[in-house]
Amino acid sequence: MMKYSEVRFPLGRGSVTARIPNLMAVVEPKPVRGVGDDRKEVRRALAEPIGSPRLREIARGKRSAAIVVNDITRPYPGGLFVEELARELNEAGLRDDEIFLVVAYGTHRINTDEELTGMFGERVVKRFRFVHHVGSDAGTLVNIGVTPRGVSVDVNREFMAADVKILTGLIAPHHAAGFSGGRKSLLPGISGLQTLKTHHSFPFRPRIPSMGWLDGNAFHEEALAAAKLARVDFILNSVDNANRELVAAVAGDLEAAHRAGVEICRPIWTFELPSKADVVIVSPGGFPRDIDLYQSQKACSCAELACRDGGEIVLCSEASDGAGKFARLLQEASHPQEVIDKYVREGFTAESTAKAYMYARALIRFRVGIACSTLRSEDVEKMFMSHYNTIEDAIESALKRCGEGASFLAIPSASEMIITEKSGS
Repeated sequence: MMKYSEVRFPLGRGSVTARIPNLMAVVEPKPVRGVGDDRKEVRRALAEPIGSPRLREIARGKRSAAIVVNDITRPYPGGLFVEELARELNEAGLRDDEIFLVVAYGTHRINTDEELTGMFGERVVKRFRFVHHVGSDAGTLVNIGVTPRGVSVDVNREFMAADVKILTGLIAPHHAAGFSGGRKSLLPGISGLQTLKTHHSFPFRPRIPSMGWLDGNAFHEEALAAAKLARVDFILNSVDNANRELVAAVAGDLEAAHRAGVEICRPIWTFELPSKADVVIVSPGGFPRDIDLYQSQKACSCAELACRDGGEIVLCSEASDGAGKFARLLQEASHPQEVIDKYVREGFTAESTAKAYMYARALIRFRVGIACSTLRSEDVEKMFMSHYNTIEDAIESALKRCGEGASFLAIPSASEMIITEKSGS
């Protein structure tokens, strides 16, 4: 008789609980307490910058400052960050009307006023001017040079015109860059579409899921080179725990402060598996990580590292904003290999060939299903994936296919987990 274990998976702004048989493990980050007083921690980081003078010293005598901020797909204490950075800039003599915020959309949609208010708070939205970066609008970009490996870097013109250039973000494991935060706020955050086309294509994009990989990762190294070309003055980044509580803030030099945050983040979000599972059930971690299937794919990258070849990945994603632009590429293909071939041939495009490639990469090796989604079953199935109303439906299907002895693995916050295998596994 199979033994069942209850596991809670984040879904949208809530969660769902599923009874899972033959459960090998629940893959979760290590339990680390939040700092408790977020503002105190941010002020400490700003007062003790890493590898850099204090921001108020950098900004003294300057007449403008640009702060790059996340869009809605990247949760972090953005309002608090802006308020405390502005406090430093005000101390240096800059007025609020000399400080502006650049939203790092990359190729994502523009956020609504309501969304921005929810992210940053009404005080910040009323206090500062927002610049909405549009990477496809050549008139808003300026070329700042070429990286050593040949990436021509177009960046938001208003950001480059500022006397003081600041990046903010969240440091978390990332499926291509190794870790988010730091340099990533500039490339891809506020870079032009042509720059993204080069940087997000081979040979710079890793061919395999790359959570936790920095040294030797060209995707990371080219983004860092681009941010250095932009002469970024200062960064402020956060590290959080499984409950999305602030664990640490790091501030200062573009590279040194980011590396310090990575060393705090890495041990929290690394999990060593005894072996790979037949069935891996993952959630991106709830809203906004599962706002659509585009963002949810990061959880699928994690599952690729945890599932045996020929096994099944079940992606639990609400996808309230739908699938995303990439979906059409899969839906119009006769086989996932067509999508892979298109990406190899054409590289990154505005229609999200890179995201379609990453789903196709998983579909070649695994059976993939979407559970608990607002998407229509016919739209999911056209993408070569199974559609399940519930996680239990997915489990029942997997048991029929793999047998009652199938091993299961649950990863409730899969977008940010670094999966390793024990030696000899």
